[in-house]
Amino acid sequence: MAENDNLIDDFELINCIATGNTTQVWEVKHVSTGQQYAMKLLLDEFLKNSEAKASLKHEANVGKSIEHPNIIQIFDLQMSRDHGYFTMEYFRAPNLKSMIRGELAAAQARGAKLMEALVQALATVHAKGWVHRDIKPDNVLLSKGGETRLIDFSLASRPSNPLLHAMKRKSSVVIQGTRTYLAPELIQRKALTFAADIYSLGIMLFELLTGFPPFRTGNPNDLLMMHVRDTPDVPSSFNPNVTPEADVLTMKMIAKDPKKRPASMMEIASELRNIRFFKEDPETLVRQKAEKEKKESFQSLDARIDSRADAARIEAGIATPSKKSDKPKEKHNFRMGLVEEKEKPAATPAPAPAAQQGPPPGGMPAPGMMPGYPQMFPGMMPGQMPPMGMPGQYPMPGQYPMPGQFPMPGQQYPPPGQFPMPGQFPAPGGPPGQAPMPGQLPSPGQQQPPQQPGAGGPAQQQPPQQQPPQQQQPKPPQPAPPPADDLPLASIDDLDIE
Repeated sequence: MAENDNLIDDFELINCIATGNTTQVWEVKHVSTGQQYAMKLLLDEFLKNSEAKASLKHEANVGKSIEHPNIIQIFDLQMSRDHGYFTMEYFRAPNLKSMIRGELAAAQARGAKLMEALVQALATVHAKGWVHRDIKPDNVLLSKGGETRLIDFSLASRPSNPLLHAMKRKSSVVIQGTRTYLAPELIQRKALTFAADIYSLGIMLFELLTGFPPFRTGNPNDLLMMHVRDTPDVPSSFNPNVTPEADVLTMKMIAKDPKKRPASMMEIASELRNIRFFKEDPETLVRQKAEKEKKESFQSLDARIDSRADAARIEAGIATPSKKSDKPKEKHNFRMGLVEEKEKPAATPAPAPAAQQGPPPGGMPAPGMMPGYPQMFPGMMPGQMPPMGMPGQYPMPGQYPMPGQFPMPGQQYPPPGQFPMPGQFPAPGGPPGQAPMPGQLPSPGQQQPPQQPGAGGPAQQQPPQQQPPQQQQPKPPQPAPPPADDLPLASIDDLDIE
């Protein structure tokens, strides 16, 4: 390091982007030109580690030998006693792994363009005679505009010679790579071919389509055995939006036998032109789902607010106000549970009875002052009685009409004093031969009228005089009970193997 910890040669350290086991990646600025770069810097404690220094040199040399728009561009390599680093293109974008975890729909929406870019980049790598050996989402940078960069060539190797590889002991072959994306033939220490990159790319495609890799377990050794032994379900079984043609391509790329995989990256590129990964746009589906969840959340919030308000009313002893609505309201039915019942229509008020009532005991109100009594006639003063003989009039004090009847024109009643007032006995000395009112005793000296004898028997007593039936008031119409409509009941960390 230079005397100033923020300066390395002519580069100013601005921001640490990532940290690995032996290196760090920094955003730097060239002091002389002001140009921004990315720097892969060897940690101080590994400056004397020959293997770490050799790996850094190897990555820089392989990267500089491959030029492609979708591969990160590497510039200068510097190794000295104080520091070791190489500079490369500064591509401001997150890696695909972080997008899958945080913005899966955005990554899926760019999936077709991403895969096409990676296939073209790896075709160039293979054409240069290198196998990348570490294809995974962490080593793929993806911008919001869909631009892609493939990074990290620290494990890049030449394909194995089958004859020379067969002569080696399997125990001497080192397994390198990330377990989640490692090809089964490398786990079995077989010869390294370009098909290993195709398998790793297929595992990454599976993760892009579904949001997770096909093999997952907490035990590293079991994870390796799953690559060799198990065949996962198709991606559409986890994400129904995946098309059948995407299923076919993915399962072909992760076949256990390298010979059953696509022969080259160019073959995959030709298949990508004729397929779609998703039936519907992933971002549109996520947006629709978010809107639905937001609406349901608001409805749930309203229900919770109403529930808390009702609980507070109950605790305070306040009755819950009824809510009037045009919508059907629910009632409890002990046979079927909750049923829906429409609100009953308001009952029509009953018309006033036509029959007039008699005066109350003890006096008679002024005409026209109480309902049901005769109204005032033209020219009458308040408290003045209508002339005798008018239809509907009341008798004068001391007179007693028949129950339920009023005097008709020309009808005369006995003089005052003949009939008692209500609740009194008849006055003594009434007209002889006149029968008392029903329920009254005859006065002294008054004889009862003769009884009419019945045919073939003794005289029969006359039945008491029947009062005319009063007119019955019509009852207000009662609405018919509404129908009960039944409602449905409520419802490894990835570990690098060195």
